[in-house]
Amino acid sequence: MCKTTLICWILILNSLWEFSSGYINVRLQDNLCSDKIWLKVEKALRGGSAMALGDDRNSAAIIHQIWNTTFPGIHASNKISYDCRFHVRSNYKKSPPRGIYTLVTRLKFRRDPESGKCLDYIQFRDGNRSPTEPYCNEISTDGPGRLIFDERNREVTVYIHIDNNHRIVEPLELRMVLTAHSECKYTGDFLCDSTDVYSCISRHFVRDNITNCMYPCRDEVSCFHDAVSSLEVDSTNVALSAITSFIFTMLGVGFCVWICWKYWICITVQQHAHEASGRQRQRAQQQSLEQRIEQRVNVPIIEMPMPPNFEDVFSSHSANSNSNNHYPQPQQEQQATPKDLPPSYESLFPDR
Repeated sequence: MCKTTLICWILILNSLWEFSSGYINVRLQDNLCSDKIWLKVEKALRGGSAMALGDDRNSAAIIHQIWNTTFPGIHASNKISYDCRFHVRSNYKKSPPRGIYTLVTRLKFRRDPESGKCLDYIQFRDGNRSPTEPYCNEISTDGPGRLIFDERNREVTVYIHIDNNHRIVEPLELRMVLTAHSECKYTGDFLCDSTDVYSCISRHFVRDNITNCMYPCRDEVSCFHDAVSSLEVDSTNVALSAITSFIFTMLGVGFCVWICWKYWICITVQQHAHEASGRQRQRAQQQSLEQRIEQRVNVPIIEMPMPPNFEDVFSSHSANSNSNNHYPQPQQEQQATPKDLPPSYESLFPDR
């Protein structure tokens, strides 16, 4: 019972961990923008790099990449291509219209100090819209700048350019969130735009401190940590989310306490049973030892008769022989050994 309870607890914790980490985490250098030869060949055969967003928990991805500093004369960094292009697709098999929200939440690229043009940039293409302008502004959710929002139907093509003619003095960084949206299918799914029934995202990405919706970021409290006070905030959803979080937290704490209590009882019962079994076994051994001792005490003792004295037998036989032959016995010898000789024949039979 204890082992079963412990296994169930581990499975519950595992499911809660999977529930809390629903994003697909991607590094560009691992696959999409890798500079490895065999991956380049594979991309050429497939027609380019691509990734797909699925349904529910698999409908959002976080792409994060850092380009390390380079030394003079060496322009390779992280084994990653400096010109990278990849496609992000939603699930084409679904009949309702589906689209992709793209948000750049962290961007640190370079500009030419003289001309002001972008040396490194990111650009979004394809879908139902024309290409965006190249972005290279420094962006951070808790720093300067504002997030970059983009929305396209079905798919989006991301193009990233890193200038390899200039040495990277400080690390470059990109972080972006891509979320598939469609009509709501499950209880708790969230409408990013109350006027658009196809702007629904999965319930797993609401109030998780990661922005998924377009501006004004209704899935979170705000788009930025330094948000403007006039920013639209849905107080009803915030209250419901707080109450729901409190209830689930209390349930989780209560369940943990119950599991610990059951486990303690199980261990205590097993310990008592083990001690009782040990005492019973010791008592049985003591009784067995006492029975063996009693059996040894009650064994009957058989006394064997003493063997005859051969000297007495030979003396008696010689005396009988002498009496029958009427040989006179010396008086001195008879007096010397009266205890050793048997009575005479005449004394036993006087009439004869």
